[in-house]
Amino acid sequence: MKDLSSIKEFVNLVLEQDATLEQEQIKITCVLIMSSDAHVPDTLTRIRALPTVTVVGQKEPVNRQSGTNTTLEIYVKFLPSSSKTYKNLTSVGNLIKSLPDVKIVKIVAADGRPVQYKGKPIVL
Repeated sequence: MKDLSSIKEFVNLVLEQDATLEQEQIKITCVLIMSSDAHVPDTLTRIRALPTVTVVGQKEPVNRQSGTNTTLEIYVKFLPSSSKTYKNLTSVGNLIKSLPDVKIVKIVAADGRPVQYKGKPIVL
């Protein structure tokens, strides 16, 4: 019975610990310009697998125009790796842009506020 009481002690210790994140997540809204034959579910899955990314979702229906690019508006929550906002935004934007079929990433908002750098939109 000593083992059972040790297990109970350990479980109680774990349950009493603070389980909140040490840092806040940043939520960005992006518009992706992708190749015309891009598979959106695969792209969203690949984004979910990127380092620091915690949540990905689609904001608007996919816009496909025959023979041209596919446009997709998404939101991404991620854990910032730096204290500098611009560096965090470009870092996650470049990770997304490195994925297959993604041509352009335009970051339009961060934490619900429109975002620009030196008066211009952040386009990667």
